[in-house]
Amino acid sequence: MNRTQVMLAIPGNWSSAEGVNEQISLHSEGYTMAGLLLLEDETGKAFTVEVVERDPALAEAMIHASSGGFTPKVAKGIARHTHVVYLIVDVNDLTDVAAARRAANAVLNAGGVGVMVESAGVSFSKDEWQESKEEDLALDYSLLTAITEEENAYMSWGMKAFGHADVAVPMTLEIEDAIHVIHSFNFHLISGGAMFGDGDHFAFEDGRAFTVEMGEDERTTIDNLLHNPFGLIYLVPQVAE
Repeated sequence: MNRTQVMLAIPGNWSSAEGVNEQISLHSEGYTMAGLLLLEDETGKAFTVEVVERDPALAEAMIHASSGGFTPKVAKGIARHTHVVYLIVDVNDLTDVAAARRAANAVLNAGGVGVMVESAGVSFSKDEWQESKEEDLALDYSLLTAITEEENAYMSWGMKAFGHADVAVPMTLEIEDAIHVIHSFNFHLISGGAMFGDGDHFAFEDGRAFTVEMGEDERTTIDNLLHNPFGLIYLVPQVAE
């Protein structure tokens, strides 16, 4: 797996930056704050933490990027946050991806009200993020990636969290089919399936096949948190002869 970073923004209600440390110590169960690091006691994994004051722009972005639409109560809680905890996770393998979800849980338990996945442009309420405590790759994938409808294609975002390129399929596909193809291809990669090169074929059991076209991720600038340094793969439907 290629090395990468995941950044999670967690707004919450704390009296001060020091109050964040205090609440994590009291309520995180299994985590310790050491300066600007959040330490997972059992594994020794360390996560960089940055605390900033209220950010109305983040609240607006989270409400717009909600995966399922926030309830008025949740939206109000996010809008009224006092501080934001930025959790920066160095990812070297899939255990680090799971650790990122657990670390965010710790901050949520200490007063956080939601999570913005900066590397995918998608947000979740506290309850959505903590819906399951099980260690599950499919759940990690569902939380750290997103699919959007662009002008000419459906595209995934956030696959850099797993050390892979994102994927695009043409708008000629029905949206349900496009989502299925993207999820199937992405999950094939993150679960250890065979890698693909330019011109290779990705096929389904029903006979449908797609040609893999490797490309750069030119959707954003390199310094944008959404930019995927591993590239963007285009899946081109093959026409049956």
